[in-house]
Amino acid sequence: MSQPRISIYAGSADGNALPTRIIQGAKTLQARTSHYIAVDSVHDELAVPNPFAQAILMFHGGANGNEPPIRVLQGPKTLLSAVDNVAVDAVHDEIYTASYVTDSILVYRRLANGDEAPIRILHGPKTNLDRPIRVEVDPINNLMAVVTDHAIAVYNRTDQGDVAPKWVISGPKTGVGTRFGTRDVKLFPEGKKIIAGGSLRGREARSAESSTGEQEFRGGQRFLAVWEYGDNGDVAPWAILNSTPTTKIPGGRLALNAEGGDLIAGGDGQVSVYHVPEVFKRTK
Repeated sequence: MSQPRISIYAGSADGNALPTRIIQGAKTLQARTSHYIAVDSVHDELAVPNPFAQAILMFHGGANGNEPPIRVLQGPKTLLSAVDNVAVDAVHDEIYTASYVTDSILVYRRLANGDEAPIRILHGPKTNLDRPIRVEVDPINNLMAVVTDHAIAVYNRTDQGDVAPKWVISGPKTGVGTRFGTRDVKLFPEGKKIIAGGSLRGREARSAESSTGEQEFRGGQRFLAVWEYGDNGDVAPWAILNSTPTTKIPGGRLALNAEGGDLIAGGDGQVSVYHVPEVFKRTK
């Protein structure tokens, strides 16, 4: 963010709309480089990382103005270092963060406060955690997905220690991984879908067919893509939305409005909402 603040907008906001609320001020303890927010709609709370303070801040969902966090997770026992992502499992009362610095996933009690140690740590050579930057949790199917340098790796939710992933989505047909511009991953538990976005490096935005006739990603196109649970290896997405002069995908930060059939992408100072109800069909 350009300023240390959280802006809240109406769900129907469009164009140059004003925020309905702004959380801003010295008491909020926010940092200018906070790049992520997790919403806990069950307990009406917001989780915000502060990488400079090596902390995770928890606010009331209705916080406004110069309002302090209700909890601050911070201290040497937490093992937090340059934390810039967070996920909340409101069902099992847990908080997750991917640690780029230590190649690990740290899990805490949702109500953790102060200098409190993780309750689980996923770390080790078998995990395939190579510079993880995002973690997302599916509390219904008990899974977690992690964006790494070259892949999206999926684990059992309660995995800890040196445990290999269940599935790894990686390869030229996938176009995912931090090195290819993937910055986020979301899970749709009811439809068993994995959703990721990114921006491939290069000046030209184009796609091409490989020697086998399957689509591969080339150039610098932004995209939003969907995989199904169980996809493993170099698997092409089940569905792709490429950035075009019409779609104008602003970036790869994602949010889901599954009930409304909306996929939300943010970046470059803009938020775009795409109505794609076919992505949010529920499996039986």
